[in-house]
Amino acid sequence: MRRFSIRTACSVALLLACASALSASDTTLVSQGARVKVFPAMTGAEPVIGEVVKLAYDTLVIVPKGNGSAQTFYSSDLRKIEVSQGKGKTYTVIGFLGGIAVGAGVGIATCSGDKCDLYGSDLTVLSVLTHAGIGGLVGAGIGALIDLSIGERWKEADMPPPPPVALNVGQDGSVRLAFSIRL
Repeated sequence: MRRFSIRTACSVALLLACASALSASDTTLVSQGARVKVFPAMTGAEPVIGEVVKLAYDTLVIVPKGNGSAQTFYSSDLRKIEVSQGKGKTYTVIGFLGGIAVGAGVGIATCSGDKCDLYGSDLTVLSVLTHAGIGGLVGAGIGALIDLSIGERWKEADMPPPPPVALNVGQDGSVRLAFSIRL
């Protein structure tokens, strides 16, 4: 049986480290300045929407929507955290492209045969472009209305992991040294 060399062991450790980083890359983390929706663990408590102004691995301070006073939440007191993904523009784009396609089709259909042959010039291209432009605008408008009705999109997020070594000073002057090992 062959023994592992140091080079082989280091290569395996590097591959395992890369694999664990890849598996964790799909996790959304809360960041300072993000717009979040916080769900307190207390029964009957309403979710609080606001901007993150201070963030630690176990503490989240947000200013609620409407510029209320800052509120502090501890990760142990939270049921769930969601981060805003913004307002969607998906249907606006789909409506715009669909409107162009329908408008171009209408432009081609209205100029079939010799209907668009005015004084020896072919107006088919002008008709297609005009109808496509109008169709794109109408389609984008309809898509924007759908996007507005859907509203803001939210994605579940986690608090950032604790640092490997942390030194915290409490309000009473106490000092806390913490070590963290992720497996």
